[in-house]
Order: sequence, then C-alpha cells, then structure tokens
Amino acid sequence: VYSSQSGSLVASLSGGQAVEIKSTDMVHGSMNAPVTMVEYASMTCPHCAAFQKEVIPSLNRDYVETGKVKLVFREYPLDGAARMASAVARCFSGDQYFSFIDLLFANQMNWIKDFDGNQQITREDILEGLAQMARQAGMSKEQVESCADNKDNLALVDANWQEGQTRYNVNSTPTFIINGVSHAGEIPYDQLKQILDPLVSR
Repeated sequence: VYSSQSGSLVASLSGGQAVEIKSTDMVHGSMNAPVTMVEYASMTCPHCAAFQKEVIPSLNRDYVETGKVKLVFREYPLDGAARMASAVARCFSGDQYFSFIDLLFANQMNWIKDFDGNQQITREDILEGLAQMARQAGMSKEQVESCADNKDNLALVDANWQEGQTRYNVNSTPTFIINGVSHAGEIPYDQLKQILDPLVSR
C-alpha cells in the first residue's frame, strides 16, 4: 500500500520500519511491486559482488521482472575507492546504471588494483581501473574523472551512507531491508525465496 506524501512514496509496512523511496533512489523493477527490497552495498565489498553474481540474476528473473519485487540499490561505500566508483556509476541512469554496477561487481579484481606497480593502491590506480570499466560502457577517461569528482554525485552517495547508518542502523555490507525488516549479510537464493514468498503472496 502506498500513500503519496510530499511527493515521495512511503511504504506502509508491518514489522520493521517504513523505507521511504526517494526521487534519487536507483530502483530496478516496478514501482508498484508489493515487496520493496533495499540493498545497501559497497562497490568494493566481495560479499556484495558474490550476491550480485550468484543471487541477483535469479532474483531479477523470478521476482523483479515479474513485478513482485522492486530492488532499490543504495550505496554504502566502505572506503574511498567504493565512494569514487559509486560517484562514477551515478553518471549513468536506469538500466545503464544497473549494468555498470554489475560490471564493477563482476570485475572487482580488475579495477581495484595497483596499476602503476608502486606497491599501493592510490586514487590514480582506482581512476585508471574505473576508466577501463567505463570504457566498456562508452564513457571516456575524462568523463570518469569528472564523475568521480562530481559534488552532486558524491553528496548523494554520502547521504545514502549517512542515512543507512543513522536511520536504518546499517553497519556492514551487504545489508538488505525487505519490507522494512533488516537482514545483514549475504542471503543465499533459497533462503531469500523463503523470505520473499510469504510477502509476495499476501
């Protein structure tokens, strides 16, 4: 059930707390889906990458594309590299955004690495890695640098992180909030089905 309140959608939920869908949210699936699943994730988190690879394709096929679940992806960067990657991703919208974060999760080891061989991973290394990834999505290195420094993008990412911490008590990634109820850590698909099915059939 949704009520339109000051232009934002507020899910009225039993159990847990209502999660407000904001105009800046990256939402995959139908806004009218009965179940809202929010994922707080860091682009550098291996557990998030594993979930993206092992669970998201099935979740999309069985629940998101069938209109049962909408997946809201919110950035929760655990480090500077994840914050930069999230800011770059924010230059994409809609399906392109989700394709790009897919690419980043699938290739974590390829963009988080010491490109110049100086035994440390610096901002320049991450920029180079992100530029290589973004090239596949049709973005130039100059665009990547400008997106990584984009104050609006960074402000959105930081606001999601801040709200995740203060409002939803997120302190690790991935954390999922499914119809208002928080679940910390990776959820195997069969377990996720057990959570979603009763909510979908209500």
